[in-house]
Amino acid sequence: MTDFYIFEDRSLLDALLVSLIVLFLAYVVNFLAGNLILRRVSTARERYTLRKTASILITVLAFASLFAIWIERTSTLLIAYGILSAGVAIALQDLLRNIAGGILIIVSRPFKAGDRIQVGENTGDVLDIGSFSTAIMEIREWVDADQYTGRILHIPNSFVLNQTIKNYTRDYSFIWDEIRILLIYGSNWKKAEGIALKAAAPIVGEFENLARTELLLMGEKYFTTTYEVQTKLFMRLEENWIEMRLRYVVEPRKRRAVSHLLISSILEALEKEDDIMVGTAVGIDLIKPQGEG
Repeated sequence: MTDFYIFEDRSLLDALLVSLIVLFLAYVVNFLAGNLILRRVSTARERYTLRKTASILITVLAFASLFAIWIERTSTLLIAYGILSAGVAIALQDLLRNIAGGILIIVSRPFKAGDRIQVGENTGDVLDIGSFSTAIMEIREWVDADQYTGRILHIPNSFVLNQTIKNYTRDYSFIWDEIRILLIYGSNWKKAEGIALKAAAPIVGEFENLARTELLLMGEKYFTTTYEVQTKLFMRLEENWIEMRLRYVVEPRKRRAVSHLLISSILEALEKEDDIMVGTAVGIDLIKPQGEG
């Protein structure tokens, strides 16, 4: 009996020693792989993605090795492990879902570092994709339009298993946006339409060309139903005003700046016309034509 206990103790010590060697080798391989990627890969985004992928793969292999080492001890340990693992799986189901989500993000790549995404009510730019959570720099909330709030959000990776991911920049790096301008009834709306489109052309013209090119490339991967990205103006009659909506394509991160340029340029052009009045018939923001008191 004493010899059996001595054998078991030695077996346990051997397993501990091999486990330490496995962890040390995993650390060394991860370090060497990281340095190799830093030397061989030129772009920051590709370096980040490759280092993350290598780190996760090495971690998974290390855990698999440790599992193999300890599962071979005795048949009793195998039975105990089965019972223990069932309890651990229940207790740590959220943690396991986060790990599964992290692996799914690396494999299927619904987004990558630098992409702008929305998950539920959270929107921002992806800063880091970890084994358990994804860090994003938040936009919106109390800040108008799509600009940073300064808060960094850590979202558990399990969200990829059951939530819709809205990606602003993957495969197509433009979005459609609209600005709204109100005219008082009696204004020369046809002239206003021409002025608005003319003022918008130099501001969003470059976006149109790039967006059209990207749409053509998307057609090689997805079934796209339109390649129309031309800036257009749509009108609607309301009770006290004529509503003009200018629809255009823009890069997501330039949305607020471009909107400001468009509004200021269009208003400046419209204010020069005596037969166009911007505002509402009941509002106090009525802009009187030049020459009136």
